[in-house]
Amino acid sequence: MKSLIWLIALVFIVACTDKPKAAVQLDKKLQLPLKCLNLNTIDIDKAYKKRLESLYIFDKNCMFHLDVSYKKDIVCNSSYNSMAKSTGKFPKSFLKLEVRKGFDTKYSYYIDLLDNVQSDDVEVAFRRLKNDILSEQQ
Repeated sequence: MKSLIWLIALVFIVACTDKPKAAVQLDKKLQLPLKCLNLNTIDIDKAYKKRLESLYIFDKNCMFHLDVSYKKDIVCNSSYNSMAKSTGKFPKSFLKLEVRKGFDTKYSYYIDLLDNVQSDDVEVAFRRLKNDILSEQQ
C-alpha cells in the first residue's frame, strides 16, 4: 500500500512539472571546443536570427553550420494522445538547433514546448549550445 501511494505521488509530481526538458546529442568524435559557427539563415524567423546574432558573431566561412528549425501551433487529432491533451501537457511547438559539418550532425538540441516558440526560447537553447560546444572567445 505504501509503494502504491509513493507511485501515485511520483506520477503526480512528474505530470505536473511545467518545465520541459531538452534532448541533447553530441558526436563523441567532435573535437571541442569549436572555434566558429556559420548560421544557416534559410527559413529562419527574422526575430530569431536577430537574437542569435546578438549572442554570437557567426563566421560565414566556417565549416560548421547551425540550422535552426521549429514548428508552431502543433495540433494532433490522434486518440493516442488523449491523456496528454486532456491534462494540458501536449506540446504546442518544438525547437531544434543542429550543428552540422557537411551532412553529418555533430550536435543536436531538441525541445518540445507547451507554448509557441519565442525568441527567449531560442536564446536559452543557443546559450546551452554555446556552453556545450563553443570556445569562450566570444
